[in-house]
Amino acid sequence: MELILMILLAAAAAVICSMYPQLKNAKKTIREKDAELTKYVMENVDMSKQLAEMEHDYKYQKEMADEIIKIQNQSRALKHDMKNHTLVILSFLEKGKTEEAMQYTSEILDRLNAMYTYVSAGNSLLNYIINRKLSYAKEIKIDIKAEIENLSFSYMDSIDFSSLLNNMLDNGIEAAVKSKRKLLAVTITHQKGFDIVHVRNSIDQSVLKQNPGLKTSKNEPSHGVGIKQIKKIIEKYSGVLDIYEEQDMFHVTAGLQDSETYT
Repeated sequence: MELILMILLAAAAAVICSMYPQLKNAKKTIREKDAELTKYVMENVDMSKQLAEMEHDYKYQKEMADEIIKIQNQSRALKHDMKNHTLVILSFLEKGKTEEAMQYTSEILDRLNAMYTYVSAGNSLLNYIINRKLSYAKEIKIDIKAEIENLSFSYMDSIDFSSLLNNMLDNGIEAAVKSKRKLLAVTITHQKGFDIVHVRNSIDQSVLKQNPGLKTSKNEPSHGVGIKQIKKIIEKYSGVLDIYEEQDMFHVTAGLQDSETYT
């Protein structure tokens, strides 16, 4: 009995030894297939990301083109009307109606001030967002000041850049329209190795004293909307975020380094 058991164990050992190279090759094949699968998945994830960005860019390009056409049509209409406006003013002046001429001129200037001037920078997505948001702010009677440099922000994913700028502008517009001054100022510039996006809006009372953590609520979202997302994007690109108040103005400044080393 013991002899039979020893013979069976020896046979099993012989079988295992004979199969070892096959098992080794099988493990190697599994590792190779796993590596190929991982590579395939990563490539497709990257392609999906690129496709999403292309679709995102296309959408904004199309909407931006529509916005430009709208502004151009407004400019053509105004140019067409200016001849008639000039004739009316001259008619008032010829009849000695100086006050009427001044009043009519004032009304025309009000219309001109209400029109939004298109911004053209080095980034089509930047152009679209800035023009769309500032045009809307103008429509709801917000006084706008803008200083936009020709910056590309090419080191940022378009989705990240869109989220950052949209959130900053949305917060500023929402807060500005609630204040008495209704002022929104936007500066996009390059300083000391950083691309700076600086959005500031008028306030009637301190936001940071009332809500230092900028937490949102159902009734009063205030500046808290999107702050978490803004911080996340700033951290991704190793940038800096500064939020402060000065002279009845609420400031949000994002500083981003033009670098290819982001993770």
